[in-house]
Amino acid sequence: MSQSTLTEGQHSLPLSRRVMAVKASPTVALNAKAAALAKQGAKILSFAVGEPDYPTPQIVVDRAIESLRSGRTRYGAAGGGLEIRQAFAAKLHRDNGVTFQPDEIVVGIGAKEILFHTFLTLLNDGDEVIVPSPYWVSYGDQIKAAGGVCVELPLPADLKSSPIDIQQIERARTSRTVAFCLNSPNNPAGYVLKESELRALGEYLVTTNWWIVADEIYEYMAFDAPHISLLKLFPQLKSRFILINGLSKSFAMTGWRVGYGAGPAHVMKLVRSLQSHSSTCLPMFIEDAALTAIAAGKDLMRREVEILRSRRDLAAGLMADIPGVSFFKPEGAFYIFVDVRKILAQTTKLPGGANTLALSEYLLTEHQVALVPGEAFGAPGFLRLSYATSEDNIRAGINRLATAFANLTRK
Repeated sequence: MSQSTLTEGQHSLPLSRRVMAVKASPTVALNAKAAALAKQGAKILSFAVGEPDYPTPQIVVDRAIESLRSGRTRYGAAGGGLEIRQAFAAKLHRDNGVTFQPDEIVVGIGAKEILFHTFLTLLNDGDEVIVPSPYWVSYGDQIKAAGGVCVELPLPADLKSSPIDIQQIERARTSRTVAFCLNSPNNPAGYVLKESELRALGEYLVTTNWWIVADEIYEYMAFDAPHISLLKLFPQLKSRFILINGLSKSFAMTGWRVGYGAGPAHVMKLVRSLQSHSSTCLPMFIEDAALTAIAAGKDLMRREVEILRSRRDLAAGLMADIPGVSFFKPEGAFYIFVDVRKILAQTTKLPGGANTLALSEYLLTEHQVALVPGEAFGAPGFLRLSYATSEDNIRAGINRLATAFANLTRK
């Protein structure tokens, strides 16, 4: 019987090999387990969730309510109405210094949907996409579901070195390489590529014939230096550049599911066609609310970004005091990517073995702290900690981590 056949129960009909190869999102699964333990009475401190803990701005909420009351509850346009596509085009010019026309922009149900439809549009069976590690959890499985192959670049040996190694890219390329995936500010590592690093990468990419898929969802959360779009530095890449972004992180609108892609019109046309057969459209009242956020821009969230910066400083300072751990210095987004390989090498006390899957399970069940294991990001031996929570939770949670690590390494 083939591997694509269901063997349990009464049915043995074939199923999709592609979909069976896709793993469920580990961050979603971990959040669900943490929530289940909390319902049972456990005092869980969760650092796993990838969303801000502050609310959507009230003016955005009020606009949605006004729109609902006015009857804006019908189907919208697949790919987004003209007004919101014009608004995103203006935003990209204002904030990023890049120029797109409305027919080069598609708006949909979160950046995740737009990214998935982009991979479905770009990839044929066996096509390879080079993805630097560590990477967001969904890249690999979306590429796999689209028939492609995710070619992971290894982590830099030195956590203080540039996260993008041109020599590694050159070694990873083959005749099947068709795309390169870029994410800065980065989830999970928190790095923000410097202009010099972007220029080195761009100078290499202009010599290729690859698609460049640039996920810029955390652009407003660059703390130490402004985010720069690679396309601004290398406008000659525009014919094969797809920029992915959304409002989830920048405006604390994770549940609103507003994402967009900007790229060549013929590519965006196909992305829009896929959307017309899947989610159909973004609801009209959400488009209206999104217009308010887009018009306000980053100034609307300036206070919240400063709060995240102070939480970053607090969390990084506390983590630096724990023996046996190191981490990428987070410069953006809201994560610390913690290297616990020394801890794992010193312990025999984890029931599931010396790996971060077992470690995250131990931390959750024994110390009521939820972090995401590095295996989800192509980086075994690491844990992702989100500091998008209160300072009290950060202090309490990192104190629990210090206790847990000390217990594991105690002779």
